[in-house]
Amino acid sequence: MRQPLLFLIPVFCGLTASASGYDSGPQGARVLGLGGASTAYINSIASLSTNPGLLGQWADSLTRISIGGMGQIRRASFVGQDTYQRTDQDLVVQPGGYLYATHALNKRVALGLAITTPYGYHTKWPSTWEGRSVIQESQLNTYFVQPTVGIRLNDNFSAGVGFVYAFGKYSQRSALGQYDDQAAQTQLSASGSGFGVNAGLYGRSGDNLSFGISYRSSVQLKMNNGTLTTTGVPARDAGLAPAASAFTTRITMPSTLSVGIADRITKKLLLTFDFSLSGWSSVDSLKLNVAATGNTPARTQSSVRRYEDALSFRVGTEYQVNPKLTVLGGFHYDETPVRDEYINPEFLDANRLGVSAGLSYQLSSRLALEAAYAFDYSQLRTARVAPTNAKVSNVAGTYRMAVNTASVGIAVAF
Repeated sequence: MRQPLLFLIPVFCGLTASASGYDSGPQGARVLGLGGASTAYINSIASLSTNPGLLGQWADSLTRISIGGMGQIRRASFVGQDTYQRTDQDLVVQPGGYLYATHALNKRVALGLAITTPYGYHTKWPSTWEGRSVIQESQLNTYFVQPTVGIRLNDNFSAGVGFVYAFGKYSQRSALGQYDDQAAQTQLSASGSGFGVNAGLYGRSGDNLSFGISYRSSVQLKMNNGTLTTTGVPARDAGLAPAASAFTTRITMPSTLSVGIADRITKKLLLTFDFSLSGWSSVDSLKLNVAATGNTPARTQSSVRRYEDALSFRVGTEYQVNPKLTVLGGFHYDETPVRDEYINPEFLDANRLGVSAGLSYQLSSRLALEAAYAFDYSQLRTARVAPTNAKVSNVAGTYRMAVNTASVGIAVAF
């Protein structure tokens, strides 16, 4: 196990991601039930965050609102390369939620609003596990607000564009493993915001086949108010580890290009397909710019990433059992952009297979209850320590991971 070198190993060493990565999952119960295949899916306004081009198709006399909550549990286990000891992550729930609203100005133009929690995770390992000097606990929360304008170009085509304001909070805690005192720790916290755009196009051929294409730009969260603290450090090393230091950093959320097709096989059966490319190659490294404190000079701590762009494929199906009940199912595959040498226990990542199921029940003609559940299982990954690379902090061993996501909400039109 590698120990922090004079406290200067980058404390952001584990912020990893995949095509899903620390994506909290489809932002809407009905979309979650489809496995996220919603770029060409017109039956839920939750698709607004996936493809703003759909908004023009809701340019009618109705105001629509969809609101709900969701939760995600990421479970991981680790078996040490040398110790053969198994450690399970502590059970924590990452909460989230969503709110969508649409209203037409006329038959051609509609306005929409999406408030979502698209990225986030909460990792917590036992305080005495063998990788405690790499990470003990870490959490990321994001909140996206997207006002959107949609235009119906004609009966078969529509386009839309949304402006994205994002706010995020990040925190991390790890042990200073060179000391026997478990109170010797380093902690950091920061928050910041960023901006982006989300644009899309929707079209259909007759009543059965439709398609969509969308592009969501990357969003860089500029965190200029960070605080880095250390506790439990002996007096002889106080000059190497100030009790508190200020820092700035940037965390990038990737761009996403999605293409989707929806095919109404029968009056009751609909199939949807999505293919997405996530631009994780924009995340090359993560720098922590720490301000001078007392006799400790300013410094830049850099954590190497060198991610690769990643693909995902999603298939969803919707079947109307009767006028009140619609059931949904989905399957998805997410490719990881994280190379083996950058696997890290702060947020584990691997190629993942997932399945989902959901339902929509009409409580009345304009009020529906929606619920869904998804399960992802990842490939086995083995991490190896590179003693000559001080910018990659890790612990050698094998990881397994599973992700559970559930969502429930209501959809109303008036």
